[in-house]
Amino acid sequence: MALTRTDMTRVPVIPEGIAWRAYDGEVLVVSSGDAQVRTLSDVGSFAFARFDGDNDLAQIVLAIIDEFDVNEETAGDDLSAFAEDLHSRGLIAWAD
Repeated sequence: MALTRTDMTRVPVIPEGIAWRAYDGEVLVVSSGDAQVRTLSDVGSFAFARFDGDNDLAQIVLAIIDEFDVNEETAGDDLSAFAEDLHSRGLIAWAD
């Protein structure tokens, strides 16, 4: 289930135990729990690099709109679903 628009103020952060690196515009994410390597899409990589505990989802949506040819509704819906999926897998947490 995607986050609601009221949840766009949530601030994603990459927790301890998650390693990631950007190579040629793609992000590779490794969880210490399962040592599985995940490769993110261009937009996913762009967003993940901003999961620094400083940017809320709404700010990241604006950055995506500036970088990619996408409208706000699509960017928000897609980012919400992406963030919720990563959270459910333990690859991001929500900052306090």
